[in-house]
Amino acid sequence: MIVFGKTIRNLKIGIAVLLAFAGLMPSSGPQAQVRDLLVIANPQAPHKFEENGVPKGIDIEVIDKVFERLNISYKVDFIETDSRILREARNGSMDMLLLFSKNPEREEYLVYPKESYVNISWNFFVRAEDKDRIKYESLADLEGLLIGITRDISYTEEFLNSGLRFDVDVQNHLQIGKLVAGRFDAVPLNTMSTLYELKQNDQLDEVSYLAKPLKSKPYYNVFVKASTYPGIESLPARYDAVIKELKADGTIDGIVRKYIGDD
Repeated sequence: MIVFGKTIRNLKIGIAVLLAFAGLMPSSGPQAQVRDLLVIANPQAPHKFEENGVPKGIDIEVIDKVFERLNISYKVDFIETDSRILREARNGSMDMLLLFSKNPEREEYLVYPKESYVNISWNFFVRAEDKDRIKYESLADLEGLLIGITRDISYTEEFLNSGLRFDVDVQNHLQIGKLVAGRFDAVPLNTMSTLYELKQNDQLDEVSYLAKPLKSKPYYNVFVKASTYPGIESLPARYDAVIKELKADGTIDGIVRKYIGDD
């Protein structure tokens, strides 16, 4: 729990103060100041969000387990734009970022761990009664159907240039309602976020999704190269070891089921 981390932090501070007064450690320098690891996230349910001032979500619970096992205290702050998060990461004003995809430009100032426990996928959602009727192995399988899409969403070039019939909207949050109302036959959506929304709205029995994703990409919790946190250089390897344990013992699967059900 995060409270556990704060308790450890207070204990460390108390020990550091006692040692400083006893003359057993220097009163200044990078190792003298004990602080929380600063974790930054762009809020997006069910992965990471704030509820009544409390950080929640799949990734919050995962890192809570990781840092509990590593005996590291931490703090989560939310910033609502990835561009600002990445800009400040370059300056070293934070230590860890939640859920970013890998690309060469980001690797210049971020350290990616080896372990990823989540793929962000976009699947085609359909009405529950159509799950066995509509198939998707290739885009040709969707010919003759009306597909809902949202303007300015980055799908794939192949999909957008496929010649399929599209019903275009500007508001992504309206798409499930339009699907259930029969306005179109299928709609590609962020899979985990949509399942979370359906669970929250008690609609898991009304809507299903086709197994093959339109696109899928691993995302990582990453460390900031310019961070001043003591021992940050060794943290990715220690993080990887715990993530492997949490995947092997079913902890991460259990956290995911808590937010999106058994789907």
